[in-house]
Amino acid sequence: MKKTLFISMTQLLLYSCNMSDSVEELPQGYKAIYEGGNQNRLIKNNKLFIDSGMVDVKYNDTYLLVSVDTTYSMNPNSVNKRNLKYFIQDLKQDTILRSISYQKLQHIIEKEALSDLDITQ
Repeated sequence: MKKTLFISMTQLLLYSCNMSDSVEELPQGYKAIYEGGNQNRLIKNNKLFIDSGMVDVKYNDTYLLVSVDTTYSMNPNSVNKRNLKYFIQDLKQDTILRSISYQKLQHIIEKEALSDLDITQ
């Protein structure tokens, strides 16, 4: 009886640990894996692209924008947006994500009227 109860509780515990994880399908084979805290990842075609620290991903038909916390904070969403690393991909022209500065990303968002993709706020 104790063994059955132990096995049941262990299974329940293991199952509940994975309930908060989620995967978002993105364009061009990217997947955002949200595990919480600083363990969010970005993969492309089953290859790890961003290991940890991914804060936000937004996209439309033309652009894919990614922000990453490189300070290893346990709560990356609370890190000042100016201290994050940003990546952008023009989905119609580029084949990879390119690093971009905070100021240049804000300029592109303003110039291209991409307020719905603004991950700098």
